[in-house]
Amino acid sequence: MRTDTSVLSYFFTRTLLVATCVLACSMGFCIPVRADVDNCQCDTEILLSDDLPICIGGVNYIVDVYGCKLVGFAPDYLPPICNPPDLRQDQYTTVTRVCFVGVKPLPINAKATLDAILCAWNPCASPGVMGAFVPQTPGSRYCWTTLFPKCVQVNNATGCISKCGDGCCRLARQWTRMSDGSCMLTGSWVCDLPSTSCINTCIEIECPTPVCCIER
Repeated sequence: MRTDTSVLSYFFTRTLLVATCVLACSMGFCIPVRADVDNCQCDTEILLSDDLPICIGGVNYIVDVYGCKLVGFAPDYLPPICNPPDLRQDQYTTVTRVCFVGVKPLPINAKATLDAILCAWNPCASPGVMGAFVPQTPGSRYCWTTLFPKCVQVNNATGCISKCGDGCCRLARQWTRMSDGSCMLTGSWVCDLPSTSCINTCIEIECPTPVCCIER
């Protein structure tokens, strides 16, 4: 009797994926299901970036970034949310809260803060950030979708920006290692979900874009 290798391969791949998820949860890095990625929700909020240096308007600050992430493991790269549809994703990162550590700008500009975080999350940098890194082999790519809330609450007293209401900005970016060894952004796509319940003390912001400044 002939064994269907495609069926065996499917079950092996699924078993490997489940085992990876179990291992991640056992280490305290439980990741959201795909539905959570789509709507910018997190089942469990974790600290994503601890003491992340950012620069806003030429001034350096430190922030802690909270949320959740979903990381692809070869050959099970993550399906894309944004176009083009054939672009694999290495990581999804959902941001739910950002808090300044120590000195903070007053008043806090939520979009400018998220702009600066996008600049800091650059997998071309060495040794990389949050496990994101473009390999040194020419032609290597890293595809990373970041999800930010469109509706936020800013607390100038605590120095925190928190997700409020619904809606989110979904920014897919691709970096490529060039033949001369340099690394550069080679693609960027935005596919946001408009907010429908941004009320009370919450404000709706525009989708962030990477804004870098010269650090002092």
